[in-house]
Order: sequence, then structure tokens, then C-alpha cells
Amino acid sequence: MCGQILADRGPAGWAEIVELSSFYPPVVPCSAGVLSLVVPFTGLTAQSVILAFLALALVCLFFLGRRLFDAPTGVLAALIFGAAPFVVFSTTNFQLDLPLAAAVVFSLLAIVLTEDFSRRAWSVAAGLSFAFGMLVKPPFAVYLLPPLALVVWRALRAPDRRARALNLLLAFVLGGALSLPWYGPRLFGLSLQIANRSFKQAALQGSPEILTGAALFFYPRTLPAIFGLLAAPLFVWGLLALARRREARGLLWSASLVPFAVFLLIQNKNFRYVLPLLPVAALIAAAGLRAVAAPWRRGVTVVLVGVSALQVGAAAFALPPLGRWTAFGFPLVFSAPPSPVAWPHQQILDVIVKEAGGRPATVSVVPNYNFFSVSNFRYYAVRDRRPLKLTRAWDQSPFGVGFIILKTGDLGPDFSIAKPKRIMERLARGDPAFERAFPVIWQGPLPDGSVGSVRQRRVAPVAGVSPSDLARRFKDAVVPFLEPYARDLEGLVVDLVADPPALLRGEIREVRLQARRARVAEFSRNGAELRLRDLSVSFQGVLINPHRLAASGEIEPLAIEKLRLERLVVTEEDLQAFLAGFRGLKGLRVGLEDGAVSVTLVQPGPDVTGRLRVSNGSGPSPLTVRAERLSLGGIPLPRLFVYWVFRHFDPTLRLARLPVAVELGRIRVEPRRIVISNG
Repeated sequence: MCGQILADRGPAGWAEIVELSSFYPPVVPCSAGVLSLVVPFTGLTAQSVILAFLALALVCLFFLGRRLFDAPTGVLAALIFGAAPFVVFSTTNFQLDLPLAAAVVFSLLAIVLTEDFSRRAWSVAAGLSFAFGMLVKPPFAVYLLPPLALVVWRALRAPDRRARALNLLLAFVLGGALSLPWYGPRLFGLSLQIANRSFKQAALQGSPEILTGAALFFYPRTLPAIFGLLAAPLFVWGLLALARRREARGLLWSASLVPFAVFLLIQNKNFRYVLPLLPVAALIAAAGLRAVAAPWRRGVTVVLVGVSALQVGAAAFALPPLGRWTAFGFPLVFSAPPSPVAWPHQQILDVIVKEAGGRPATVSVVPNYNFFSVSNFRYYAVRDRRPLKLTRAWDQSPFGVGFIILKTGDLGPDFSIAKPKRIMERLARGDPAFERAFPVIWQGPLPDGSVGSVRQRRVAPVAGVSPSDLARRFKDAVVPFLEPYARDLEGLVVDLVADPPALLRGEIREVRLQARRARVAEFSRNGAELRLRDLSVSFQGVLINPHRLAASGEIEPLAIEKLRLERLVVTEEDLQAFLAGFRGLKGLRVGLEDGAVSVTLVQPGPDVTGRLRVSNGSGPSPLTVRAERLSLGGIPLPRLFVYWVFRHFDPTLRLARLPVAVELGRIRVEPRRIVISNG
């Protein structure tokens, strides 16, 4: 993506690049993107970038080992790290963890060279390394803060602490200033994402609870497989041997054990999370080897070189096949040899683009299999600039989906295939209504012995029912269809505008719903309820599955071009009750005034007060919400700070990404009510 944006827009595209991801900074992917402008071979450029970061890690590790111990220790550390099975595996994957490991050891070297921040030039270099690491991946701070805290503590206890404090401040300001353009707009949302990835997503994946035996021993028992058969015991011995090296032990203990404990105590476990610890672990293992008695040291070194060569061959090419042997329930060596098997990703995408006539299309990739998932197809679609939007399996109905990619057999990890499994089971039982709306346009064998297929939305006219009967069934099915989201629809009126032949194909020009009162919520999740009054909403360009409606009397929406909210009244009392239904908003009080919404957030400590102005949107979002006069404990907050904070909670950003165009009537905030009307 970075390379394409820079090729299309040049330097003007940097703002778009910064907004590409809410969690992953752009340094590593954009390094490959910039290189691809010179060498337009995607696989080669990606591999080159990862190998460049590996080279950086090895060079920095050598110099760090030479600085803390001696040159032979630096060489051994580089050998141990470079031959670690999971490091070898990571060189074949374009992920951020190996670059993060390089950034960590680079910053550690810079910190050591500052000599406790007594040297101005290296303090500047340390600040640059802080920014570099943070712009590689956010967890960089977890790996660096413990040793940095130790060095800061020593600097502030030195006789010339003022000069060192100035150098320290310079490093922090430099690192923060360079990181702020990316982290500033994400500061609040990023912490929530990290919490979700650490615990919530781990629970969904079935990861063991923290402080259980399975969780606490996950990394220790897999250490030989990912770090090395001989490197692992040398690391343990090195931790003990460091007790005799007062000048290095604090730095290396804090840089290894503290981050390791952090990742041990979060529920989400992944080998990638400990990869950035392996450079320091390699240096500790090398120090442990150097501490071995002289008569044994040469022999252990020779064995280490031989084992390292075997590990590289086993990890990269399964030669020898050490990955087939297991210990403690894990392979003896982490191995992922290259596979000559070709999966038909590009062939399938070519079929879809051809059938779509080159027009943009939405494709649902139902399976989440390792080699046949939405990520695989999205990569080729983006790389080859195909006008396709790739999504995962749908929940209720394939709304907005033009093409569907399916697979028999293994669908992926159990924790991730609830929806795919439900879809495939329904098809296995037989679903004529679905099959008539989405016929198969391609089918072929896959390398794992399963069968892949592509279905396209081609709704055939329903037979055996008249347009008037179909319209009646649609009106009768509206209330059951809305039941999960809207209830107590007083005075409901349903109007349809459709051509009879088109209706048999499921095409409805307009559906208008009107009601005096209604309650809306996600009732299946016991969501907060909002009472609406004087409601009128129209749906234009509606496409349903007429076969489903004729067979079972159910509405299965397939597409809607536009939703227009024509009339609506929400009272202040109903709005307050709705907001009170959200966890964390119990202290929020709102008041509807002439032209604005007054807001007060009662919380421990100073309260937050302000006003919100709501108006019709002029861009992709149907409305605009602007915060003004915000104060904390009566102290006015700067406008720039208000904008910075509010963008994390602005609902209009989500509305702009809806799969349906939304249009609102004129919005007016009146005393004690919000009104949307045509006038």
C-alpha cells in the first residue's frame, strides 16, 4: 500500500500513509514500499527489508557484546541470535517482530554508549533510536523501559546529574517529537486495542487463563524450540553467571526478565511476542558460555557452532527434519520449510474480476484456513491493484456481498470459525434459496485435498408466486425482521415501491417505514435502548433474496443503496436514559438547548463540561459533531487538545464507513429534544 500511495501521490501521500493503520506504525511496511519503487518485485523487496533489519540486529548485538564484555562474546551473541530457529523462520515472513528486535538492540546499544547519559551526541542518537523503535511497533516501550529506567536512575545519582538530566530530557523530547505525529491521534484508542489484544482476543482464542500452569510454562517449555537447543540452557546459565559482572548484570537482567514477566502475565501468548527478547537472551547465553571453565569452553563453542548450523537447516528447509521430533508437546526445533504447493489465489481473483466486469466488488472469504483466508486474498488484491474489497464470513446474511469464496474440509482454527462453520453446515444440509441467489461460478481442487468454490450474486426471478403476493409477504415479514433491533412499533406503516417484474428478482425501488413510537437497541445483547418518536425512514435501491421470502416468509437483505432518515424526534429524557445504559457513562448528563447539546461528565475528581453542536454532514458522514467550550474542573481546555481527544470518540468516523449511504433530514437541536425533519 505504501509503495502504491507514494507512486500515485508522491510526498503528498504521507498523510494517507499515517492513517493506514490504527495499530501498526508505517516505518517497516513503508520501507518495503519505498524499495518497491526501485525494485518492483514484491517478494524480493519484502525479504530484503527483513534481512536488512536482521543485519542491523546482528551488527548492534556484536557491538553491544563487545562494549559490555569483549569481541568474542559479541560474535557468539550474534551467532546464537542469527541461528535461533524462530529468528530463521521470521526472516521468511514479512512481520514487524524481527524489525522490532533490531530496534530494541539498537536502542540498548545507544543507551549503553551514552554512558548513563553523560555524552550529548549519543544521547541524541538514543532519542532517535527511541522514535525509531516506537515507529516500528508500539510494544517497543515494554522491552526498553526497564533497562532505560535503570540507566536513568544511575544518571540521576551521578555527581553531574544536572548535565545528564539535560541530555536525558533532550533524548526524550527528540524521541517524543518524532513519534507524536503517529501516536498523538491514537493515544486513547491504542491503549484499548492493546488491552483487547492482550486479554479479550486471547479468551476468544481459547488461550489458558493467566497464572495457570499452562500459561506460566508456555514460554519456558518452548524456549529450546524457538531459541535453540544449546542456547536455551546457556541462557539459564548466563543469568546466573551475570551475578559476577556487576557492570552488565543490571542492564541485561532488566532487559530480559522484566519484559518476559510482562508477556508471561498477559493471556495472549505468541512466539512473536518474545522474539524481541532473543537478542538480549543471546548476549546472556554468550556471556554464560564465556563463563564456562576454559578446558570446556572450546568444546562447547564447537558444539554450539555445529548445533547452530543444524538449527538453521532444520528451521529453514527441514534438513535435518528436527521439527518432526517433539519434547514437552512442542517440536524440538521450530521449523517451517518452504512449500512448493501453489494455492489458486490469483486464479480465483482473476475469475471474480472478470465476472465483475472490472467494476469494484465486495468479496466474502468464508474460510480462515492458514493458506486460504481473507488475508491471503487481500494481499494479492492490493498488490495487483484489483478493485476488490475483501471481507470475512458474514453473520446473519451476505449483505453487500457480490462474491463468496468457500472451501470444504478444514476451515481454520476452532476459535475463529464459528461463522464459517455455520455457513458450511447450512450449505451441506441444502439451502435452495441461497443457491439460487448465489450460484457457483468456479470450482476446483485445493492442495490440501479439499474443494474451493466461488459463488456470485445472481438473483434469478422467483417462480410460483405473484408480485402482489410477494409484496404482501414482505410487509408481513417486516416486524419479525426488525425484532432484534426495533420493538413496540406503534402505528407501523410499510410502503413498497417496486416494478412487478423487478420484485420477482428481489429488487425494490423504495421501502418506507413510518411509526409513531419505537424502541431500538441490540436486544440480543441487552444493549442500551433508545425511544424514538414520529419516525419515518426510507430505504432506496433495496435487494432481497426473493426465494427466501417465498419459501419461508423471511426477509434476507442482500443490498441497500441508500438509507434516508426523513423524520425523527428524540427527547432529552429518552436520550439520557439511552446513554445511561452504556457501561462507563453512568456519570454522563446531557441537556438539549437551542442549537447545542450541553454535556457534563461527573467523575471522581474534576468534572468535564462542554457543549456539542450537531449538524448535517457535508462529507462522507451524514452528520457532523463539533465539541466546544470543554473545561476540566472549570478550567477551559485548549482547542487543539479538545480536537485531539474528541476524535477518539467521534461517532461520525464510524458512520462514514457504513456499507450503506446514509442521508439525514435537517437536524435541529431544540430545547429538550432533537428533531430531524424534511423541512
